[in-house]
Amino acid sequence: MIKKLFLLVLLTISAINLNAQITSVALVGEAAGGWPTGAAGEIDVHQMTSTDGENWTLNAVTLTTFATGGGIKFRANNAWDINWGSTAFPSGTGTLGGANIQCIAGTYDVTFNSTTGVYNFSGGTPLPVVKLVGSAVTTPGGLVLNVTGADTFSVSNSTLAAGNAQFEVDGVLYGGITFPTGSALSNTDLIPVPAAFFSSISINIATGDYTFVLIPPVSIVGDGVGGWPPFQGNDPNQLTSSNGVNYSLDKLACIVGPAKFRQDNAWAISWSDVAFPTGIATSTGADIAITTAGTYDVRFNRVNGEYSFSIPTIALVGQATPTGWPQGGVGEIDPTVLTTTDGITYMLNNLTLTAGECKFRTNNAWAVNFGNAAFPIGTATQGGDNIIVTGAGSYNVTLNRVTGEYSFLPSVASVSQFGNKSVNVYPNPTNNVWNFASTNNTIDVITIADISGKIIFSKNVNALDFAVNAASFSSGIYFATVKSGQNAATYKLVKN
Repeated sequence: MIKKLFLLVLLTISAINLNAQITSVALVGEAAGGWPTGAAGEIDVHQMTSTDGENWTLNAVTLTTFATGGGIKFRANNAWDINWGSTAFPSGTGTLGGANIQCIAGTYDVTFNSTTGVYNFSGGTPLPVVKLVGSAVTTPGGLVLNVTGADTFSVSNSTLAAGNAQFEVDGVLYGGITFPTGSALSNTDLIPVPAAFFSSISINIATGDYTFVLIPPVSIVGDGVGGWPPFQGNDPNQLTSSNGVNYSLDKLACIVGPAKFRQDNAWAISWSDVAFPTGIATSTGADIAITTAGTYDVRFNRVNGEYSFSIPTIALVGQATPTGWPQGGVGEIDPTVLTTTDGITYMLNNLTLTAGECKFRTNNAWAVNFGNAAFPIGTATQGGDNIIVTGAGSYNVTLNRVTGEYSFLPSVASVSQFGNKSVNVYPNPTNNVWNFASTNNTIDVITIADISGKIIFSKNVNALDFAVNAASFSSGIYFATVKSGQNAATYKLVKN
């Protein structure tokens, strides 16, 4: 919650600062009479008006058809330093430096908010509702396509199941018989679609021409990552991509050995380079030589060949930690970093925490973070709840990055805290009784807590030896805190 409030404050401050820089907003682009030429002192033609410097309007502007790559954008101060765009039309939320808005011809009344980026084009030619429907579509009600050009509607980054598909335009069905391209001119034809992830699905509703563009699958193979082909079916270590350029695979278990990237689960296209853990792979490169075993996050750029094998940093952040929540500053480094030797198990011993909330986060950023309200043991999930530290103390913290399992166990005090000899606890594990024995320090108090931190036993002892009857305790893990004068130690106990 603290993190969300902090980000909201930052966004609000940023929006205020941005609006302070804006003196004018105009609608520009090929569909609005042409893009600015960049001449000195040039004033954009379609200037919008505002009474508050935030909400802008433009009435009765005529937009025309345009060639590929055209469209429109909002820009401030007759310059490109501040401009907004998006793929949505006739309404949407523009982002700074966003894509060109691919509109359709018509005469519109336009509104735009320079703080939120929200815009709307009303009037003009009615925009048809275009969907992809059929047994291949798993989205309830159909997959909605957005206008991306004159008469062209598209949707990006979509997963389809094996089955049939048709395009629906304002309730009327159109299909074809070929894949991945064809003409949807029949109400009864069904387009045969394989199960796959598509970077783009588009149709021109004037001509009926459609295209399904597959993102080519890329995998990593070799002795260092589980073996060489042939495999039964597709390669097991498939990387994922949202654009067909940048591919990733997290938590890949690697051993010392060679590896290569390859496309389409075949050897026609492959890349490699001997360098490790980073390099630039080429089609003629030698096998990547993995020199250190570990569990790595793998990144690969299919266009320029850049690749990397990295073990992420993981830190504990939050109000329960000594440094609190991250402030969001540029280049900020989380200080409470856990260590790892294999990229799987991360740990940090003797960490002093206060009662409060915390989370694990990766690479000094919120993109990958783990949490779960359970304490002191639980299984964290990506973006999960904050971990609730219920009591202040010194803890040994562990996290398994693969399974998400974590623990906060009280740090065991050193022997020197009780003089030359520690308190012995036996038998441990036990079926019935734990014996606490000290040879040179009187035990003042013994307190036992369950795994949730709840105190279930406390006794003023004032003796060198004491026996705790655990017969009525449930099976599980407990923590005993033994105090002698100003000294204390915590012991992990197990009840069978």
